[in-house]
Amino acid sequence: MTGIEGEEDRPVGLGERKTALVLRLSIIIVTWNGDDLLKNCLDSIRVVYGDVPEIVVVDNANAASTAALVAAYPNVRYVAAPENLGFAGGNNLSLPHVTRDIILLLNNDTVVHADSFTPLIEFLDAHERVGIVQGTMNIPGLGNRLDDCGVLMIPFGIQRHLHHGEPTETTVLAPRKVFAVKGAMMMFKRAVLADADGLFDPSFWSYFEETDFCHRARNRGWESWFVPTPPIDHLCGRTAGRFKREDIMARYFRNILVSFHRNFGFWGHVFTIPCFALIAFVYSPKAFVKAVRLLRVAR
Repeated sequence: MTGIEGEEDRPVGLGERKTALVLRLSIIIVTWNGDDLLKNCLDSIRVVYGDVPEIVVVDNANAASTAALVAAYPNVRYVAAPENLGFAGGNNLSLPHVTRDIILLLNNDTVVHADSFTPLIEFLDAHERVGIVQGTMNIPGLGNRLDDCGVLMIPFGIQRHLHHGEPTETTVLAPRKVFAVKGAMMMFKRAVLADADGLFDPSFWSYFEETDFCHRARNRGWESWFVPTPPIDHLCGRTAGRFKREDIMARYFRNILVSFHRNFGFWGHVFTIPCFALIAFVYSPKAFVKAVRLLRVAR
């Protein structure tokens, strides 16, 4: 949708160098009964980048309407999931269908306004050990305030979400090494997948899967960074809002416990995991009990 009939594949204002960078980019979008959100997302990408990036849409609802929607975009491949695999399984399902060396996970409830992707590719290229990056996200529903700008992990197993809720327009941001990035806009080198033993644990379904991925990559020497970019809008929670909060928290706690057990060494098991379990139980006893039951079912 460049406004030039017959030239939809031409990106607007990128130039040859940046177009060459986008030609290395595969974008993965997982959707579930969200055609309105998906169309806005795809249209916004097309306005900025034309039909240059490779895009794979995984449809967890296997809906005919979504397949028809995707068919209108020549650079978008449609992959129907056999069932609702969640965010984790849906992204995993896409991997055999992406062909490029830089991969971006992008939520379907995002809208791109400017070139937010080539600065991330440039940062990955400039830093050998940086394998995972995230750009700037704005939450319109909070009055144009920032979504997480990366995540730090304190010894008690609690995440610190950097700059969340601060004004997007006036907050001064700088590149920063972080423990993990947010999966709504997570870009990584394809080489990270082999070192991290794949992308997401499918048993996670949704919640904490991106932090687990970053933790596994970190244990193999890769770094995760937040890199300021022109902000994309993240409508935030449009899919999660369809589920009960207690069920979401139970899944979240369960996945954190699995990830910590997998990725932390001796002192993590002695200190971090018990501290987190106590804090989670105090915060929501019902959700924590459900989380333990989910662990038992998984066994």
